[in-house]
Amino acid sequence: MITILIILGILTVVVIGFVLVYNCHSRVIKRIEFAVEYRNKFIEFANKYFKNYDRWSRTGDFDGELYVWLTMNVSKIQNYVGSFGEMTYKPAFQNYVINNYQIIINTIPKFREGQVENFDVGLVDDCLLRYIGHLEEYSKNTNKNLRNPIVWFREGFKEVMSIPIFILSWFGIISNRTVNSIKNSLIYKVISGLIALVTLVSGIVTIIVGYDQTREFIKKILGL
Repeated sequence: MITILIILGILTVVVIGFVLVYNCHSRVIKRIEFAVEYRNKFIEFANKYFKNYDRWSRTGDFDGELYVWLTMNVSKIQNYVGSFGEMTYKPAFQNYVINNYQIIINTIPKFREGQVENFDVGLVDDCLLRYIGHLEEYSKNTNKNLRNPIVWFREGFKEVMSIPIFILSWFGIISNRTVNSIKNSLIYKVISGLIALVTLVSGIVTIIVGYDQTREFIKKILGL
């Protein structure tokens, strides 16, 4: 009976871990698709604008529909790209710089205001390419994790260990931000990883040699 419970426990943790790993990979793929879509629409919009651009009036062919879509989604893509979309920016013909300048969210309105330059368009395209490249590299790791049962168990065990933290958050004792900080901390990852490894090994040994033999072996080690 003990052996059956151990097997069910391990399988439950593995299933939980697989779901988490699968969801992580799916989120990465969706972000790649969204970033690629945003870049394609931005390039289409910019190309139309500069195709018949008049440098004297500083106006071009303005696609209102694409502009609305880009503007409605600009906060989302800017949050996604994070540091890839920030820089120290010096406006043309000005003697000051802007730190942590958000490239995409500040460039889109320039088309309507007639203040956009080719330089601005290049900055947006570059930061999107960097972000997409980062995600594609990261997706290779998440894809490998989909085929690694050890990772499933590790991630599932970490989630089970997080239950007390989630309970404290649910009662309002700690904030969601604190929960995320704890779960993402190196100490928590190392401790949960070691406990998961010991639990998995002891569970497998118990299944193979039996519960009674394992208990006696542990007693001998501990001197009980």
